[in-house]
Amino acid sequence: MSSLQNLIFSAIENPSSPVWFPELTEQLVTYGWKNIHEKYGLQEDNYSTEAIFHGRIGNSINTTTRLSPTIQNSTSPLRSINICPMPEEIVVMYSDSGAKPYSSEILQNSTVLQCLQESLEILAKIPTVYVTVSRLVACLHILQPEDDDFDISYSLPNIPFSIFVSVPSRRMENDVLRVAEAILHEAMHLQLTLIEQFVLMIIETNEKYFSPWKNEHRHPRGVLHAIYVFCVIKQFFELLIKQNISTSSIQYLNKRCDVISNQLEEISDFMNCPFFTEAGKSLINRLFI
Repeated sequence: MSSLQNLIFSAIENPSSPVWFPELTEQLVTYGWKNIHEKYGLQEDNYSTEAIFHGRIGNSINTTTRLSPTIQNSTSPLRSINICPMPEEIVVMYSDSGAKPYSSEILQNSTVLQCLQESLEILAKIPTVYVTVSRLVACLHILQPEDDDFDISYSLPNIPFSIFVSVPSRRMENDVLRVAEAILHEAMHLQLTLIEQFVLMIIETNEKYFSPWKNEHRHPRGVLHAIYVFCVIKQFFELLIKQNISTSSIQYLNKRCDVISNQLEEISDFMNCPFFTEAGKSLINRLFI
């Protein structure tokens, strides 16, 4: 067993470690970059979603802008996140998703980037959350939702450091919290995918299990991913509630925590799934503590 495999087991089994496992991220990301350099010749300075999609080296990251939280009294600047144009091929693939990319003109003349900036500052209120997210996300692609009341986000398991997140086209109550949740959600999918490259969580099977989030039956790996990311979100929100935030934000976060708790309760029988590996059992037990 490798040292990173040992570290993964140690983090999972450590009840005092946050479930976003900040002690794992740096080594996981280092492995991820080493892997894509060997496979595609890509590094952080020339990584792009499009290059991974096409499997070849592209130009340096084509960024719309770079954003990072502004934290008062910080001893050093926090890592920035690249906001990147969306590859046309992925636009076509997800044309029926209810969202499309913003034009550069709209991005520069709207409140979208401001909302996104404030969302990063929300994540940075819990420092290890932002450090973890900013190491995992090399490219963030902004989506324009058809309906500002509905959030859309996704990531692709074969594109290791990119996420796609909708941001409302206008300022709305709790918009910043919604976008922060979506960013954290997709970053945690990326992290668990990296973990799975070292430690298998699910034995291969054709069985499917009900997921209350998609309201459909899914492969147990997909269900485990959903449970993981929502447990991270819930723990993050519980810590955020204790920060200096508005009463309306606290009310919103409490409601979200209640909803997530109910969904987790609805799916608690998944703990008895017979297709967990030893690591998978440890993770699911940790998440349902």
